[in-house]
Parts: sequence; structure tokens; C-alpha cells
Amino acid sequence: MQSQQVEPTQPTQYAMAQESSARQGNGAPGSAPLAPRRRKHLIRWLIAAAVLTSSVLAWLLSLTSPLQLLELKTYDLRFVLNGKQPPPAGIVLAQLDANTEAAFPEPHIFWQPHFAEMMRAAAAGKARAIGLDISFALSVERWEPDFDRQLAAAFAEVSATTPVVLAYDSLQPGAQDLPLYMMASAMGAMGYANLTLDADGFVRRQELISRDSAAWESFAARLAAVTLKASWSGSNAPDDPPPGTLQLGDGMVPLDSSGFLLIHYWGPAATFPSVSMAAVLRAQSLHDTAALEKWFQGKVVLVGTLDPSDQHSTPFYLGGPGRGGKTPGEKQAMTPGVEIQANALATLLERRYLREAPLGWKWALVLGAALLAALCIVRMRFPLGPLLLLGAVAAYLVVSVVSLGNGTVLPVVSPVLAVILSGLTSYGTQALTEGRQKRLLQEVFGRYVSAEVAKELLDYGEVPLGGTSQTVTVMFTDLRNYTSYCQGRDPHQVVAELNQYFAEMSSEIKAHGGMINKFIGDGIMALFGAPVPHPDDALRAVACGLKMVARNEEFNRRRAAQGLPALVIGIGLHTGMAVVGNIGASDKMEYTAIGDAVNVASRIEGENKTFGTKLLLSEATYQQVSNQMTAEPVGSARMKGIDEPMILYKVSGSKLEEL
Repeated sequence: MQSQQVEPTQPTQYAMAQESSARQGNGAPGSAPLAPRRRKHLIRWLIAAAVLTSSVLAWLLSLTSPLQLLELKTYDLRFVLNGKQPPPAGIVLAQLDANTEAAFPEPHIFWQPHFAEMMRAAAAGKARAIGLDISFALSVERWEPDFDRQLAAAFAEVSATTPVVLAYDSLQPGAQDLPLYMMASAMGAMGYANLTLDADGFVRRQELISRDSAAWESFAARLAAVTLKASWSGSNAPDDPPPGTLQLGDGMVPLDSSGFLLIHYWGPAATFPSVSMAAVLRAQSLHDTAALEKWFQGKVVLVGTLDPSDQHSTPFYLGGPGRGGKTPGEKQAMTPGVEIQANALATLLERRYLREAPLGWKWALVLGAALLAALCIVRMRFPLGPLLLLGAVAAYLVVSVVSLGNGTVLPVVSPVLAVILSGLTSYGTQALTEGRQKRLLQEVFGRYVSAEVAKELLDYGEVPLGGTSQTVTVMFTDLRNYTSYCQGRDPHQVVAELNQYFAEMSSEIKAHGGMINKFIGDGIMALFGAPVPHPDDALRAVACGLKMVARNEEFNRRRAAQGLPALVIGIGLHTGMAVVGNIGASDKMEYTAIGDAVNVASRIEGENKTFGTKLLLSEATYQQVSNQMTAEPVGSARMKGIDEPMILYKVSGSKLEEL
């Protein structure tokens, strides 16, 4: 028959055993049964302290220069993994490429007439706005008296119909005092072209409004303002906007923790559409308005150079070489300054803002990562816990990539560092506390129970080693007349035969969830219900006894084939209360059970001689298995210490293979 759970006549659950122990005086404050509970609370507090300490340490370490640099590199990698995106259609670059350099061989300092015609060409093409990412730092009046005037006249002419913004280098004092810049400054058509570099020289963010007394706007910020016909709130009073934001017209521009705009990059170099300035000037000289309108109509035109001195590393530098070198087929991984300005401008015009996760989110992620690591290490077995933790970290990295694509920048280094630190500290804490206890349990019980019971015991984790009163089913076995059988035989042979017999019987005890408590000469004492209780311990014990009898018969058939006499087994089972725990001296202790239940089981085993049986049950044991099998009384016997005779049973009906 299939095994069914039977309600025991006496409590078998561990918690009930502890309560019973406490009522009998075994659970007084400070005694052993309460130690596991206090130890469990202590471990929880230690793990909580490890989680908090790991979180704080991970946060502080993430603020150090090496790990901040690592965070920046993970930021770059996320851009690369998100891949190149189609750029906004409203921005085009007019580049001073190799063809332009070949068409105008004179030094750039004398290109004022060419830039003047470039502005007129963009205006003729109905550009929305024009930005010259060119620094006119020096006057050429002494060499070419008319060139400065031509450029200023073209600027004034074009600005009457099309917004024009001039870039200047804020590192060159006095440049803004040139007539061209004085005119542009009066018209609010200037912006500093200096790029904001991170510690590693990469351009990931851009200062929009300088914090000096002049409060100048950057080139991209000014160009965005004239394109949208809006103004920056706080351009004359930078502290006015809400913390962490600037206002452009009716929109709020989020800033990072440094007060800068995080640039949304659409891709590496040559992502934005471009046209050679030489081609533009050629179309202008031919009055090819159709070509100019095809290139520029309704777009913001950015004029800039491809000179290597104005190329910088961006997040897509990690993605490998891009296109657009100075000569055909040349590769470059760095991005021209004018295209970086295009990305910054597009971020503002398209409102594709990147927002850093709020400080509260960052702390929550770090704490959550540390807590997850502690739970995986403490609650799960190796290697499942570390593997699950590794999977969670990988999933978070994927989320951080997707999140960046959606405009939110999540921290990576601090949560991952929290996982590592919390995992290590939790493992150390467990090894010094709960892990040590589990190793002790494994050492004490590993040889006497099955692997399944050992695992259950380690998971249970609260065996009251100091002693507790609980319900157990005790099994005693013995071999009939084995002592006389051993007389005159080779001791080595006797030990070998006995070890073989014990191996056969022990495997059945372990298979049924029992614990081999001790070997007594040629006998075995086993416990069902300790150290880990089960609702069907009595049924397990009876099923085990029946299997042992059958296995002994098979064992004897093999002995007979070798010309050896049979070994007759006797088994006694009794269910009752016993004191279970670690008993002995400080230098040698033994986990065992003592009490009437143990004594009665031993004496029941001896009654097998009286009734000519191999397996006898007490009435207490039979009452717990009567729904699963039939048994018949064989008689009664008086037991020492018990006033009334005990009725003993032998199993008469069961399906052995189903037990």
C-alpha cells in the first residue's frame, strides 16, 4: 500500500517537542534547547550588519577615481550595445573635408570669404539656423584688409533672415573683442565651443551655461535657443532654475550630478548627414538653389572642421573605428568636434534627455543588490546560490543597457560591487556561525543517515544538541545466538561477515529515513523521528523492519551458497517519548536517545525469542500504522518498569514493495 501520513498519538513536530521540553524543565532560559533560536537571531543580525556594511563600503568605493572611471567605461559600453540610431533629420554638417582642403589651399586663417559665402549658401538653401563651429581668434586686417569686413558683412546680411551662431574659444581671451564677435555678442549670437572633458578625456556631457560672472551659454545651448526661438531661464542668473535642471523655453532640461547635460549620442563619427563645404560653395557659385535646398531646407546647418586637433573620444570610441577620415578609406574612432556639437544640439532639440537615477534609487539599488547577494549565499546551496546571483547580475546589466536606451542612467559599479562585498561577507559570516554548525551536524550525522536525511537535517538547522523530549520510534535489532557462533571462528572472518551484514541492514535504515544511532555488538539501535521528525516515522520504521527481514533472508541465501549458516534476525519497535540530544562528557559526546521508549524497544526485540518471530511491534507503534497494514497480537509480555503487560503485534498483511 502507498504510505499515508497518519496523525501520531503523541506530538512529533519539532516545535511541539521544544514546548514539551520547556514544560519539563529542559527549556529553561539559557538551556540548550533555546540556543538554536538565539543563534538564529544572532545570525540574522550579523547578516543584516554585513548587508549594511557592504552597501556603505560599496558606495564609498564607487566614489573613488578608479571605480568612477570604471563606471564611465560601463556607460560607454552601454551606448555601444544600444547601437547606432538613425540621426534626427533636422541637422546637417557642412564639413571642411579633404575636398575642401584641396579646393582652398591657403591657410584657414584667410578663409573669411569662404565662410562668408558658406553662410549665404546655407541661407539661400532656406536653412532653419546656421552654426559656425569655427574660431575666428585673430584679425587678418594687416594682411588682408578686406577679409574681416567681408565676413562681418555676410554675418549681418544672413542674420537678418536666418539665425546665425558663432563659436568662440573661451580659452583665448580677447577674441570676443574682435568686431565680428562684438557684433555677434550684441545680437546674442555667440556660444563658447569648449567641450566638457571627463577625467579620461572622453566627451560624454556638455556644460550648457558657464558658472562664471558672464554666465555665457555654450555653442550648442545658444544654437538650440535661437533655433527654438526660446531663451534659457537662468542665463543671466544661473542659480535661478530648480536644482538639477535648466529651463529652455517651456521645457526643462535635466542635468547630471555635475550640473552638465548628458549628451545623447546617436552613433560614432559620420552618423549625422554631411556635405562637403567645397560642394556647397561650388553650388553657390553656380546659383544651384535646388541643390542647396536639398541639403539645407528646414535644417540646422553646422559648419566645422575634420582636423585631427578637433577630434575627441566619445562613448562610441569603444565600438571601434568609424567612417570619415581625412582621406578616402581612412578609418577613425574619434569624433569631430562639430559632430559632437551636433549630438548635443540634437539632444536639446529632440528632447532625448538622459537622466541619472535619483540618489534614492541608487541607494535602493545598492541595498537591494547587497540583500539579494546575502539571501542567495545564505539561503541557497552551492552552486545554485552563486549561479542565481550571477544570473541576477547579468540581468541587471541587461536592464541597465535597456534603461540607457530609454533615457535613464542606472549605476552599475556600486550595485555589482555591493553584490561582491555582501556575498563575501555573508559567506564569511555563515562560515563562522551557521556554516560551522552545519559542518558539525554533517560530521555527527553524515555517517548514520541517508544523504536525503542529511540534507534535510542541514536545511532544518535546529537540532537541539543539548537535549529535548520528543516522540520517536526506536528500533532494536539483534542476531540470534551470534555470540556462540563466533566462538572458535577466525576473528577476521567474523568481523568481515558482521560488516557485510551491517552494510545490508544500514542501507535499509538510511533508505527509510532512519538514523543509525549505534552498533551494539551484533545489534543495531536506530531512531525514526530524530534528529528530524516526520509525521509518518512509525510507518517508516515498520516498513524498514519488513525490508530488513526480507533482505536478511536474501543475505542468508547467499551465505548458504557459500556453505555458511544462516543469521537469524530479531527486530523490536516501540513509539514513545524519549530525551534526545548530545549526551556525554565535554571531550566525547554522542547523539542518542534515552528513556522508557528506548528500554521498551530493546526488551520487545528480545521477545522475538519467546514468540518465535522476527519483527514485533508495540501497541503504540501499531496504532500509528493500523491504517496502512494489518497486524495481529501474538501475546503479551511484562516489561521492566511498566505495571501492565504490553500486547505485542506481528505484521500479517502488507505489500512490501509499496512501503
